[in-house]
Amino acid sequence: MSYVLSPQVLLDQMIRSAMSGIWPVTKHLFFIYWPYIVGLAVFIIAGVILQIIMLKSGSRSKLSASFNSMVGSFTYSIFFLIYFLLSYWIFGTQVVDEIWFTVFGALAFPSTWYLLKGIGFWYY
Repeated sequence: MSYVLSPQVLLDQMIRSAMSGIWPVTKHLFFIYWPYIVGLAVFIIAGVILQIIMLKSGSRSKLSASFNSMVGSFTYSIFFLIYFLLSYWIFGTQVVDEIWFTVFGALAFPSTWYLLKGIGFWYY
C-alpha cells in the first residue's frame, strides 16, 4: 500500500525537520564561540550605556552612526526572534511563511524604536 502525501503535509514535515536541526547546531556553535558572543554583548551594552550617559550629560556628542545601526539591527533581530519563537511555539509550522515574517518585521520595527527611545539610546 502506498501513501500519498499532500504538499502541505510534506512542507510541514520539511519545516519540522529543519527547525529540529537548528537548535542543536545553535547550541553547538554557542558553546564553541561563547567567549566571543559574550564579549560582543558586553561591548554593545557598554556602548549603549556610554551613549545614554553622553546624551543625558547634555553634550551632543554621540557614538558613530554605524554603532547605532548595529545596536538597532541587533535589537530588531532579538524582537523578531522573540515574536517568531512565540508564534512558532503557539501555532507551529504555520508561521514559517513570508507573510508571517512580514508581520514579525512589522512588529519588531516599532518595538525596537520604542525600546531604544524609551531607554534614552535614541534621542530622535
